[in-house]
Amino acid sequence: MATPNVKRKRLVEKSLPPKIETYIPESRLFTQLQALERRLDTKIVRKRLEVQEALGKPVYKKRVLRIFVSNLAANQSGASAMVGADDMNEGRFGVAEVPSWTLRVEGRLLDPSGSTSKARSTPHKFSEFLNSLTVELERSPELYKDNLVQWRRAAAESDVDGFEIKRRGDEDVKTKIILDIRTAADRFKVNSPLLRELLDIRGPISKAGFIMKMWQYIKFNNLQDSDDPDQIRCDVGLAQALGSNVVSFTTLPQMLHVFLTRPDPLVIEYTVRVNAGDFHMAQYAFDVEVEIEETSRHNIGPLASVQARHRELAQLEHQLAQKMEEIHNARTKRDFLRSFAEDPVAFVHRWIDNQTKDLEVILGDRRHGLETALSAIMAADSSAEEMTAERQEALEKETAKWLKESALYDEPWADEAVFHYLSAKTQERMQQLLQAQQHQQQQASSQHPALGN
Repeated sequence: MATPNVKRKRLVEKSLPPKIETYIPESRLFTQLQALERRLDTKIVRKRLEVQEALGKPVYKKRVLRIFVSNLAANQSGASAMVGADDMNEGRFGVAEVPSWTLRVEGRLLDPSGSTSKARSTPHKFSEFLNSLTVELERSPELYKDNLVQWRRAAAESDVDGFEIKRRGDEDVKTKIILDIRTAADRFKVNSPLLRELLDIRGPISKAGFIMKMWQYIKFNNLQDSDDPDQIRCDVGLAQALGSNVVSFTTLPQMLHVFLTRPDPLVIEYTVRVNAGDFHMAQYAFDVEVEIEETSRHNIGPLASVQARHRELAQLEHQLAQKMEEIHNARTKRDFLRSFAEDPVAFVHRWIDNQTKDLEVILGDRRHGLETALSAIMAADSSAEEMTAERQEALEKETAKWLKESALYDEPWADEAVFHYLSAKTQERMQQLLQAQQHQQQQASSQHPALGN
C-alpha cells in the first residue's frame, strides 16, 4: 500500500489536547514516547554524521598480487656469438639473424578464497599497483649503453598488465628489477629498531597508525602525568628511543616524523637466459600484499535495510497523524455536545451570535447590525415612557458596540485607503468617458464618410 504524498511531521511536533489524560489515561504513554524520541534523535544525528563520514571515505581491502618474471630468446645460434652492439646497429646481419631477448614482468591479482566468477569485481591492471619500475641490466657499458630502464606513473597514462623490455644480445644477463609498490595511503618505514620493537610494528605503517601505536603504548604503560595530562613521562625504553625523559603531546607528532622513511622497494633478481630454449621463467613467483578500493557498498551490514526502515517509519507516522486528527475531532465534538447539554439556552444564544459574526465577516456587510441599532433608537424615542430597564440596557450595549467599531475609521490608514479608493474610481470613470467619446467619433465618421479625390 502506497503512502500518501503528505508532508512528514516529526513525532515531537504533534501534541495531544490539554487534559486528555483525564479521558484517555493511556495517552501518557505517548508523552513518554516523545521524551524517548528526543533522546534518540540526538544519538541518531550523531550516528548519521559518523556514517556519512565513513561512507565518504574510500574503503580498501587487502588482496594478493602475484608477480611473474620470464624472458623470451630469439635467433640465438652459434654463428651469431660475440656480436657487438655496433655490428648490430650497422646492419651487418639480417634482421632475422640478429640475436635478441625480451624480458617480461607481469602481475595479476589472486582471487579470494571461496569466490565465484559472478562475485569477481572489475579486473585490475598490474601497473595500477606500481609507482615506478626500474630494471638494471648487468652488461658491459662499452658494448651496451641502455642498461637502465625506468618507468614512472603518469597521470594520463593507461594501465597495463605487464612490461616488456627487448634488447639485442646472445649472452645471459643478470637483471635487478626494483618495484615501488603503490599503496592506498602513504605508508612509511620506521627506521628505529627500538621503536619497532616497543610498539610491535611489523612492516610499513601510516602516520596515523604510527601515532595510534604510540598512544596505545602510553595508555597501556600509564605514562601520562597525573598532574599535567599533556606531559608524558617516558619509561626507560621510550626515553632511549626518543632521547628525552619528558615529552609533550603537542610536540609528539613532530618528534615521530623523523623516524619515518620511505619503505624499501621490492627487489627481484633474475637472470635472462638465452641458451635454455626460447622461453624461460623464474623458478619462483612473488606474492605482494596490496590494497584495492571496495566498489560494492550495497551490502554493508545493518545499513542495507535503512531505506526499508525509513519507509516503514513513514507509514507508521502517517497512521499516527490520522489517529491524532481523529482524537482532536472527537474532543471538539464532545465539548460541543457537552456545552449544549449543560445550558441549551445560553448555548443557542452563543451559537447564533457566533454565526452572525461569521456571516458578517464573510459578506463584509455590517449594515444589518447598524439597522438594528437605529431601529432600537427610533423605538426608544417614540415610546420613551414605555421603555423598560432591560430594554434601556440592551440599547446602551448595542450603541456602545457600534460606537466602538466606528472608531476603526479614525485610524491613520483610513485616509490613505479612501484616497486609493477614490483614485481607482476616478481612473475607472475616465476610462468610461474616453471609450464613450471614441464610440461617438466612430459613429460620426460612419455617417459622414470622406470623399475621395
